[in-house]
Amino acid sequence: MYREAGVDEKAEALLGATLCLVETGDLEALREESRRRERALLDYLRARVAAASDDAALTFEYLGACCAAGQACTLLREAGGAAGKDPRPLINVCDRHNLFGELATALLARRQLRHLMLYVRSVNRAASAPVCAALLEAGCEAARVAEVVSPLHAPSAPAVLGSMLDAECQADVVASLLEPLDGTHLAQDDSLAASLIEAAAGRNKLPLLKPWLDARKAEGLPPGAPNSEAIEGAIKQIKKWW
Repeated sequence: MYREAGVDEKAEALLGATLCLVETGDLEALREESRRRERALLDYLRARVAAASDDAALTFEYLGACCAAGQACTLLREAGGAAGKDPRPLINVCDRHNLFGELATALLARRQLRHLMLYVRSVNRAASAPVCAALLEAGCEAARVAEVVSPLHAPSAPAVLGSMLDAECQADVVASLLEPLDGTHLAQDDSLAASLIEAAAGRNKLPLLKPWLDARKAEGLPPGAPNSEAIEGAIKQIKKWW
């Protein structure tokens, strides 16, 4: 256990030892010293977190140190299993370090998907694709995953759709997932329809998109627009082959 007294002396000693290694040019020794100091910091923070588990700022500091040291496994082990624990430090750290899949897995284990849903909807909608993939891989039901990532973030929609189709989700789940992507989204992204169609056709599951395709056609897209042509072509293909 570290003591508060003598911190300055310890820091000076560490600095002196590091400078000696720099002067001798021993790079391997420098790397080993860096790893040793990382382990010491993690051990110190782990002990403090254990003594004050309700300290969100301290937990954030510890989880951040885990990420900085490349110890995502440690991050998940320390974060998992406590359903009543405040998830905000974990969410903030994973968001900062782009550990979206790890965040999804941890919050699923903690039965805190509501917090994950709020994160995807309100904080980082671009995280919906890796979150979706991680939840499905962890065995979460497709319908529940759809709730977490809805309403779909349009740029992430093709990747999310692909993950859902790979998980053999039901047609009604696909329909409800895609329903919010209306003509407004298509007007903002000329390639959205083509990307969704490609994701389904590449998995031989284009008919699952038919309700969405018919709804978008009924909205009356501008003739000749890229999305309009892609939708018309997909509908014809479905009629021909299915």
